[in-house]
Amino acid sequence: MKALIPETGFRAVFCRELVRMARSRLLIMVVFLLPPLSFAFIAWFFSQGVLSNLPVAVLDQDNTQLSREIIRRMDATPGIRIHLPASNFTEGRQAIQSGETYGLLIIPKNLEKDVLRGLAPKTILYVNNTYMIAASLIMKDATMAMQSLSSGLELKRHMAEGQTRNAAIGRIQPIRVDVRVPFNPYSNYFYFLAATLLPTMLHMFVITSAIYALGSELARSTAAEWLEKAGGSAWIAIIAKILPYTLIFCVWGLFMNAFLFRMGVPMEGSGLLLRLATSSMVLAYQAVALFLVAICANMRMALSLASFYASTAFAFVGVTFPAMGMPSAARLWGDLLPLTHYLRLFVDQTLRGAPVQASMDAFGSLWLFVILAGGTGLILMPGRMKNPVYWGRK
Repeated sequence: MKALIPETGFRAVFCRELVRMARSRLLIMVVFLLPPLSFAFIAWFFSQGVLSNLPVAVLDQDNTQLSREIIRRMDATPGIRIHLPASNFTEGRQAIQSGETYGLLIIPKNLEKDVLRGLAPKTILYVNNTYMIAASLIMKDATMAMQSLSSGLELKRHMAEGQTRNAAIGRIQPIRVDVRVPFNPYSNYFYFLAATLLPTMLHMFVITSAIYALGSELARSTAAEWLEKAGGSAWIAIIAKILPYTLIFCVWGLFMNAFLFRMGVPMEGSGLLLRLATSSMVLAYQAVALFLVAICANMRMALSLASFYASTAFAFVGVTFPAMGMPSAARLWGDLLPLTHYLRLFVDQTLRGAPVQASMDAFGSLWLFVILAGGTGLILMPGRMKNPVYWGRK
């Protein structure tokens, strides 16, 4: 086997890195174990896809046939489960504050009488908006249930006055909104949360492993040995060292996409472009890692900067909070993250079915990171590798 591996050159550095990887528990964990475990955990966590049966307390002060019908209709919606009949407002508020329920529905006294008198009484719904997704779903389902009930009552009243059913419907809703949802029509949270969290996890493993692989050579003062193995060429040393990680994480990226599609994420656009973009994101983050190691010449400092850079990424990529609503500085920070451009391309090609041309700016942005960050790293890193002043900094 040793006869097949040359003493110096690209293949020698490549094989040396495979041996180093096999001897490092940290790299084995980051490169081989954590990616599939994190993918499986996130998929399991969001596998339900749609939130349902969110507990809501109800305070029925009217206790009539109409109030019971309201409760029945609320409970019949997919998002709401009437969990607790509160005896007073204090008990209902405590249920929300303790986290036992997400909301409190109050049906006021004399509701049915006021409806029969032609008045427009109100029910009150308190929701815990600190959980915005749950609160939004409860408000949507409660509004739909009450609109359906109110429309039914109005329809009966107009028909009792002698109007035809169609005429009565026209009186109730003279202008209707025909809402159509061409993208993610199932309101499935897995499609956009899990499908964006998995690449987020992947990019953290990519940048961490690359910094550790490059930075540990300086920290352990093995840069001279590394350079000698490459025959004195710093560029061969860097590229051959990082290539095993590139190949492994590209495979993980392709596995991640196949896994998402297997879990039901639609693929409406170009699969080839998405595969190329996944590999490009891996290269982009490795280029950023090389840049940080070359700038810092200190593995711990580079890892700290990478932690800040990568861990805050999800908040600025425009998935949970629209990028158009962010301040300029936040949008700029988002643009400085390869993940932003990858997720934009991912959503374009999977959920939206956008043409390839529409995603080329995001694809080109990924390669800008490779060229600028990677190019700067390749220029600076040889000096760090050859100068003992930069060795041994941990």
